[in-house]
Amino acid sequence: MDGINLGLRCQDVHSGVRNVDPNSPLLSPLNDTRIIGMAATVAGLIRGRDVIQDGQALMTVAAAQLDVSMLSFDSVIRVLEDVDFVQGVQRTGGKITSFTENVPFYENLYERLGESWKERQPTEIEQQLLTVVDGLSGAPVAVEDIENKYGLDRADLTHVMEVAKGGGLIQVLSTTDGDIAYSPFFGFENPEVLTELVNDHGSGQLSDEFDAVRRHQGLAISKEQYPLISDAIARGLVMAPAVQLPGGNTQAFAALPYVPDKRLLTTHKAVLDKALTVLACLRCAEFDGGHNNLSQSALVSVINKLLDKNRGFLAPHSSHERQYNLMYRAGLIVFDPDSKPGGNWKVPRFVDTEDNRAALILARDLITHGEGVQTRVSDQDARSALDAGNAYVAPMQTMYRSRQSAIQDPKHFSQIFEAAMGRFV
Repeated sequence: MDGINLGLRCQDVHSGVRNVDPNSPLLSPLNDTRIIGMAATVAGLIRGRDVIQDGQALMTVAAAQLDVSMLSFDSVIRVLEDVDFVQGVQRTGGKITSFTENVPFYENLYERLGESWKERQPTEIEQQLLTVVDGLSGAPVAVEDIENKYGLDRADLTHVMEVAKGGGLIQVLSTTDGDIAYSPFFGFENPEVLTELVNDHGSGQLSDEFDAVRRHQGLAISKEQYPLISDAIARGLVMAPAVQLPGGNTQAFAALPYVPDKRLLTTHKAVLDKALTVLACLRCAEFDGGHNNLSQSALVSVINKLLDKNRGFLAPHSSHERQYNLMYRAGLIVFDPDSKPGGNWKVPRFVDTEDNRAALILARDLITHGEGVQTRVSDQDARSALDAGNAYVAPMQTMYRSRQSAIQDPKHFSQIFEAAMGRFV
């Protein structure tokens, strides 16, 4: 693999093992890969911010939103220092207080971090794990063929598969013709191919449910209404960011993002991740009708309000810190002081970086499917649209949590995987 793919797959490994107990012995051979993966994730969060004025706040956000351990945060920043992605790091009492960022575009970001990973002399297990994850992200493979196809060491194969399956990086589908291994990133990185395979080789019900997601990106999913899409989410085939509702339940919103720039599914996935945060948050407002009743047009207007270069902020309000918490965690807004004399409320201001602007535009496109929808909403409506959720759950974590659910008959997917294996030979 080249440096770009190495850096990318390090980040993917971090995304997967976020589900695993950090004290699990499964993670002991993955230290270098996890640190580089965390570094890539934090770099995507801060790119375009120029100056990070509160390092401890960033550490808290990175832990809550990205599962970057607070104990690893200093090591992550040191990695970014070593590759010149951050400079002028200030520390007080051993704690990082501020620094400037110089994070490059994503291909350069992943290439440099991939080279850094190699310089750290990762374990044989780590090297083989990245090889398998990268390979299975391209196409499913019969389990019995993995060793020979990827040139793995037989002595390490069992451990590699144990770590990969434990972190959700590899899943196995049992069919009448044998077991098939695949990575969730196959579906995540090839939604159009997956949909085509479903339409050509899947059941009518599966095709209908996929079509429902395609027509309504960010579709609120329940096992009762969409059993096969729920199964596809649990199997790691369909992206489903989720939001924790005020009552404590978590609602998943399925997406099959069709994007004009395919890099958004791989090397620019940090932009897609932010767009999915916005999509899930706004769909949550639409789904939770008892909380507010904003139309699709109004959801689009919320995004337009933030994108407006002459505006980009909302008037002060006592509830802003609670209502915009998810957007803050994603690095999309910051809280400015109250602009009114004597005021002590917060002003949410859009962080107008290239990535954040692209993320909001992508979220808007996913909602409208390219249709121009124009309307106006008040600041109160905009606040309400972003007040529905308490916490965001990334697609890999939604997949992991859904695995406890009853899995449907594998026949719904076996023909699809067999077709995919033949297609990518």
